Amino acid sequence: MVYIRLSSCVSRQNSQPNHPITAGKMMTLMSSLLALATVVGVCTGAKLHPLLARLDTLPCGTSTMKPGERVAIQSKNFPKNYPVDERCQWEISCDPESSTYLEFICPAFKLESSNDCMWDRLTVAQHGDRNIHCGSDSPDGTITNDGWARVTFFSNSKTTAPGFRCFVWCREQTTTATTTTTAATTTTVVTTTTAETTTTAETTTPAETTTPV
Repeated sequence: MVYIRLSSCVSRQNSQPNHPITAGKMMTLMSSLLALATVVGVCTGAKLHPLLARLDTLPCGTSTMKPGERVAIQSKNFPKNYPVDERCQWEISCDPESSTYLEFICPAFKLESSNDCMWDRLTVAQHGDRNIHCGSDSPDGTITNDGWARVTFFSNSKTTAPGFRCFVWCREQTTTATTTTTAATTTTVVTTTTAETTTTAETTTPAETTTPV
């Protein structure tokens, strides 16, 4: 971490006249401090805040990112006009692809306009979808289905334009837990007990028979 002492910039009370600091002067001062911190960090190898870290432009080819990281892609010579007969393809993946997605933010986009983007164009392909952009129709705000995308820039042999610069963020998908409640079913078994019935068989003894002599 780099600390910059600003005590020399603070005047003692009543030592100098009180001059108000305008917004313009404050912005200039902050820009100077950020630039100085960046230079010191590069020279000393100190770890800078992510907003101060330099964001390199991604070259054509394959690149793998991790959640929370971002890269920048742009047309050749940006912000000047891109050359004719230019082709560049970026294949970007965010690991792991199944639980992440890519988000495109394009603050600058200006290609040659044409019907159905037949001439200069930027194609953004993802799993299950493919969109072609040209003119001022940028892919700004595009969110992919998962953590993979193939971006292809093509220019023909005629008109050129200032081109584009896009940032690609690798983000984690948010998973919402679903709770399923199943009502409990209670089954009552009724048992009926029948009282035991006792039947007594009646026994009849026949009367004695007398036979006459």
